[in-house]
Formats: sequence, structure tokens, C-alpha cells
Amino acid sequence: MTKVERLAAVFGVAFAVIYAPTMDYNWTLATYHPIQGIWQLGRAPPLGGGSPAMYWYGFIFTSALAAAAVTALAALVPDKLMDRVPWRSLTWLVPLCAIVYIGYVLLPYATKT
Repeated sequence: MTKVERLAAVFGVAFAVIYAPTMDYNWTLATYHPIQGIWQLGRAPPLGGGSPAMYWYGFIFTSALAAAAVTALAALVPDKLMDRVPWRSLTWLVPLCAIVYIGYVLLPYATKT
């Protein structure tokens, strides 16, 4: 693997690992109110009038920013050490585990009666 391929794999793995708890604990950098077209920093409650507060964009911003920081730190790690990690396997295995975790976290919403 080239260094760029390894760093892309690091970003993908870090994004999946960070996104799952970010969504679970509602750590968001921004809230979007689609009816009003308003962005707010951090977690904000709905503005009222039937308008939902969308946190998903904030989850993506939070995860991407943190994964970019992890990737920048991984770029400083020597190549010989990075070659020991099975990045090709982790690139699909870690996001799959994150999806299972998110499914488990969202299970109560699917089973409400």
C-alpha cells in the first residue's frame, strides 16, 4: 500500500470509530433547522413551529474533523510501523462493526409500540 492509501484507510477507520459514539452520545458541532434554514453551533433544541432539529450534519462534521486529526497524526508514524497493521481488512471490518453498534443503539426506537 502506498502512503496515501494507508492514510485513506486510517481516515475511514477513524471516521467509523468516532461516528458511532458521536451519534450515540449526541456530540454534534452544528444543528440545522431545515424549515427556517438556520445553522447553529453545537446541539440546539428545535426552534418550534413543527420544525425538526437535524443533528446528522453535525455528527458528520464532528467525525470528519476528528478523523482528519487522527489521520494527520498517523501521517507522522513511520512507514515500517504502519505496514504492520492490516489496513485492507480494517477498512471494511471496523465500519461494519460500527454499523452493528449503531443498529444496537437504535434498536429501542424500532421496537417501540
